[in-house]
Amino acid sequence: MLVDIPYDPAHTCCFSGSRPEKLGFDWQREPYFFDVLRTDLRTAIRHAVDLEYRRFITGMSRGFDLWAAEEVINLQREFPHLELICALPFHGMSSHWEPYWREMFTRAHEGADYEVYLSDRFLPGCYHARDNYMVQQSSRVICWNNGTSGGTAYTCKYAERRGVTLDNIHRPYYSLSSMP
Repeated sequence: MLVDIPYDPAHTCCFSGSRPEKLGFDWQREPYFFDVLRTDLRTAIRHAVDLEYRRFITGMSRGFDLWAAEEVINLQREFPHLELICALPFHGMSSHWEPYWREMFTRAHEGADYEVYLSDRFLPGCYHARDNYMVQQSSRVICWNNGTSGGTAYTCKYAERRGVTLDNIHRPYYSLSSMP
């Protein structure tokens, strides 16, 4: 399950963020907000690189995690020393996803330097185990925490308890309905 990846939290950053349906906007129908999210994500990763982070862990879930993985892979062209680690809660997690997300999953998986499976199959608590693993390996979390309950809120609270830096790129106006 856990592979022997050199432990280096001082230079490791993980990602946590919403699935597409919990973003607070329709990323396919509101491209302006999606473009802002991607720009903010890219900027946060570049800032982490400027702070000498070189290893990035994605939880490989639909939405923010896979977009973050894609950004790291894109930045590896400019910064070839960057490493991407895929932390997966269980084998086969993408098997029932829509084709768009399975393709993104495959690209991230193929672009990864390391992969870690926390379980051979789905088990209750395997997502929390994955989230805990990512935070325990990191000293920074780039997140999209819009305040809704779920895995991102759990991960951010766990990171705060451990003294891990949170870089929350969520903005309160990420929806046409919330604009003045």
